[in-house]
Amino acid sequence: MSNVFDSLRTTAGCEAVSAANVDSFIAAAGPAILFLTGDTLLRAEATDVAVVVRELMRGPAGRGIRFGIVDRRDEPALMQKFGVVVVPALVLLQGGAVQEIIARIRDWPVYTQAFARLRAAA
Repeated sequence: MSNVFDSLRTTAGCEAVSAANVDSFIAAAGPAILFLTGDTLLRAEATDVAVVVRELMRGPAGRGIRFGIVDRRDEPALMQKFGVVVVPALVLLQGGAVQEIIARIRDWPVYTQAFARLRAAA
């Protein structure tokens, strides 16, 4: 993966999520976001989403939100589990339940408003 994904993985609050640990990830206290990238070679927009998320997670919008990048091998099972149809996608979770799914790249305000709603639901 590109340096953008490496940079995102080193952002505070970012975890690697797999089918084996997803339940403990979503059960932990506080709001959380799962990032399902899809095949980044076929879906270049995953890099754009990663840049947006990295910047939001580093700033005030990401304060208090846990973030996980889903292991590519486990994406099909987790897509089904969370009702994701299109990747790349962000699954916004609170209290173990899906609050919202943002698929593909969107305008900046879509992300900032969704992050604000997620934090407000905490």
